[in-house]
Amino acid sequence: MDRVVNHLVDGGVNGLFVLGTTGEGPSLTYQIRYEMVERSCEAAAGRVPVLVCVTDTSLAEAIHLAEHAATSGAAAVVAAAPFYFGIGQDALEDWFVRLADASPLPVLLYNMPSCVKVCLESETVARLAKHQNIAGIKDSSGDLAYFQRLCQQHQADPDFVVFMGPEELIPQAVEAGADGGVCGGGNLLPHLYVELFQAARAGDAVTVSRLRELVSEVFAHLYHAPDGTMNLIPALKLAMSQCGLCGDTVAPPLLAPAADHAAQVRQALPRILEQAGSGLTAVATDAL
Repeated sequence: MDRVVNHLVDGGVNGLFVLGTTGEGPSLTYQIRYEMVERSCEAAAGRVPVLVCVTDTSLAEAIHLAEHAATSGAAAVVAAAPFYFGIGQDALEDWFVRLADASPLPVLLYNMPSCVKVCLESETVARLAKHQNIAGIKDSSGDLAYFQRLCQQHQADPDFVVFMGPEELIPQAVEAGADGGVCGGGNLLPHLYVELFQAARAGDAVTVSRLRELVSEVFAHLYHAPDGTMNLIPALKLAMSQCGLCGDTVAPPLLAPAADHAAQVRQALPRILEQAGSGLTAVATDAL
């Protein structure tokens, strides 16, 4: 955790998002989730705010983790919709209001329909935004029109932040009025996404174009297997392990990259690190 957190902070990020999708939060035991929060906050040491994902099918467990996050020194919690029972917008709104009422920390909504199989409709977000303890939303739907509606809807409220999830959409998100992005690839190349966001904000089209090409390289040669299928989290962890940041273990039900995908990652990684101007060096996995 110390290596990863220091790598992120040195890369210029403005905050840490713990136990989200890339962090495999829902696959971890509660004990490990609690330890992750403690260790992340200790490693951050107040240098950047820590946001803790408390997504759970149990409202009580989400509240307990929010309370632990507050005790550990986190700045806010983030929650996607509960993901077992099929529920409508009224039930979603009730769930988030109950969480926000009970949470000692500000709550950010997390729209992740590909994982939880329900979308937080923009009208529902607008109603929830009126709650004094709901402070923003991270949208990982990949629906740019929806994201643009969110930005337009909340542009007059400086206390409600709108974050983009998919890293490849950062330039479009900035153009729409995003307050920031939460990029999984930032675990490996934090400075790349920081620079991309800053260039987009500055209207530096040349730099944005160059960095977007590099992001495309990351997708093509790290995230996508040779057959074209996406296997982002295991491939990202493998790349990070090759750089000495962490191990390459993923929690079930995810599987490690197939042999041909792993070979592709190892072959492409040194070139991508060099093109990105990263200070990381790819090393042998058994040296960790």
